[in-house]
Amino acid sequence: MEFDINSNISFIQERINDLEKITEKENPYTRLVFSKEFYDGRSWLRDQYTSLDLSISTDEVGNLIGLLKTNKKNKQLVIIGSHIDTVPSGGRYDGIAGVVSALCVINHIKKNDIDLPFNLAVYDYLGEELNDWGTSCIGSRGLAGVINEEILSRKNTAGLVLKEEIDKIGGNSKLLNKPLPVIKNILACLELHIEQGKVLEDRKIEIGVVRSIPSISRFSVTVKGQAGHSGTILMNQRSDALVTASEIISFVNKSALKLSQKSNQHFVATIGKINVHPNSAAIIPGFVEMTIDLRATSQNSKEEFLNILNKKISLLNDTSSCNVKIKDLAFAPYVEMDKDLIYLFQKSANSLGLSNTIMDSGAGHDTAQLSRVVPAGMIFIPCKDGLSHCPEEYAKVSDISKGTAVLWEMVQNLARKKIEADI
Repeated sequence: MEFDINSNISFIQERINDLEKITEKENPYTRLVFSKEFYDGRSWLRDQYTSLDLSISTDEVGNLIGLLKTNKKNKQLVIIGSHIDTVPSGGRYDGIAGVVSALCVINHIKKNDIDLPFNLAVYDYLGEELNDWGTSCIGSRGLAGVINEEILSRKNTAGLVLKEEIDKIGGNSKLLNKPLPVIKNILACLELHIEQGKVLEDRKIEIGVVRSIPSISRFSVTVKGQAGHSGTILMNQRSDALVTASEIISFVNKSALKLSQKSNQHFVATIGKINVHPNSAAIIPGFVEMTIDLRATSQNSKEEFLNILNKKISLLNDTSSCNVKIKDLAFAPYVEMDKDLIYLFQKSANSLGLSNTIMDSGAGHDTAQLSRVVPAGMIFIPCKDGLSHCPEEYAKVSDISKGTAVLWEMVQNLARKKIEADI
């Protein structure tokens, strides 16, 4: 049964509007993992699963699942999923578009009484966004068996332990030392997401078929100087930690710019989080801590950047009156999407007459974690001005519906492939 892009726009819009309202009122759009708003969002999603007559469950890592069971006697599974948690003051489409599009595919199947040769599930992966426990993609990492005891035992700023929060939401953190058993049944994991960049919009392309997701490395940099009275300590007598930190910030930006221009591959580095102590107008900063976020599709570029950064830090330790240290915080490897799924996504978009291109992602996604253990693939749809992780984030619902049509076409292609394999 053909998917009508225009007739499904209202279904998608209504559900995005519903989730938009579930936010910290003073900080739209904020629905942090494990917060009251997140639990309210999960309650809303359970109601959606119920209205579509899906079997509802929460797996060992806390992913919320709505399952459409096949009439055939097999346990094989195709997953369409994303996430409903947000960053602080984030947007209405990051993750949400992927969950709502999955609901729309299920709605189309139910309305047309279609039976698939495999089970089809909607997943809300737990805690995709970087959070107060210093990790991201909790649900997909746990599914893939790559969430370790150190991560599970972390406490947030309120003293809450991550594994205890996972258990409260319905998971079982004691079973997260290996890939979850469902992995052996998964035929494919699919995800629709806004691009969070300007490639599709600038080139007026409707669908981006993701080829790879970069490695993501995060580093903590601390600068220790000496606090003192801002009015009495002379300029040549100071150990101003913020001045030294500013040199590092500028160096990171300039070095990343040079490397990105030198290589045709994706390379970005950002210092977006910085804490200054004691943070007072009348006191010379005595201590600064900041986080470097480094994303690269080239291991050589990453190594070159870290080499010159470490040399810069050594030079500062020798020539400034401050002490600078750098340490690893987190790492997710570079991954490539499943080549068969890339081909099928292109085939699906072409069959619908939608313009498309192969592209690399600049952001991390749950699909990156899942691709370690199962066939996984994802598509992007355009977003206005490439803005994301901010309230101004916007995507046309008609574009989301086009992407949803591609997801449905993918499900059909996978069904045909499954039937042919069984003959």
